[in-house]
Amino acid sequence: MTNELHIAYQIKQHLNDSLRTLPADKIERLRAARERALANQRKSAGVQLAGTSGTGSINVGNFEWLGHLVPVLLLAAGLAGMSYWHQNNRAEENADIDTQMLIDELPLSAYADKGFAAWIKRGQE
Repeated sequence: MTNELHIAYQIKQHLNDSLRTLPADKIERLRAARERALANQRKSAGVQLAGTSGTGSINVGNFEWLGHLVPVLLLAAGLAGMSYWHQNNRAEENADIDTQMLIDELPLSAYADKGFAAWIKRGQE
């Protein structure tokens, strides 16, 4: 990398040295050409930026926005499906717990008793 920088520095020095030997009218023409090139570059960059969706507006005549809308809709549909599945799964789990509690031989008041919870914890240890 340093060798490339050294070569670039030598080229820059050579161009600067040769610039001093050019007549004034050629230097002026080069300056004007550079200004035109920079103006054209700015103009083309402005047109390119105006054509993108970065402006915040949607061009309805151009259907490129549809390419951005489809993935968003698919993502929203996937999230809605996952939410529905999760809620349905939780309802089934709650129904299973309720069924087990109702068919058990213990009365429902035993589950609310704090001493019963402590007795279960001691039994698991």
